[in-house]
Amino acid sequence: MEDGLEDDQSNGHQTESTNGLEVAEDGPGKEYEVYIRNEELVDKLKLLNYEDGFLKLGVAYKPISKHYFVKSVNVGEQFFLFTSLAAWLIKKSGEESYIMPQEFDDPNSTIANILAAAKNKVRS
Repeated sequence: MEDGLEDDQSNGHQTESTNGLEVAEDGPGKEYEVYIRNEELVDKLKLLNYEDGFLKLGVAYKPISKHYFVKSVNVGEQFFLFTSLAAWLIKKSGEESYIMPQEFDDPNSTIANILAAAKNKVRS
């Protein structure tokens, strides 16, 4: 150990020891990981045919660009689209009676309903 830095041989990253806690120093590409994950999300939605299923539900649902959820341009719109996508996926998984959220629903109850439906799926 030299100057508080240790080489972690298992993953090639340097770790810094701070009061007994190890903090990993990630490379410059780490900040772009969120962009890659969002692109993967859009690809997976396309595999589920979201253009023909989700987008046809109404005019409030618009196509998702490959970096839509990365930048916070209109957080209200992003939240509505995200929760609507989650609800559509719940319905697609067989829970046909699940009610799609409305744009001005209480965000806390919307998230609680999505989490309850997801937990219900895990239990069954």
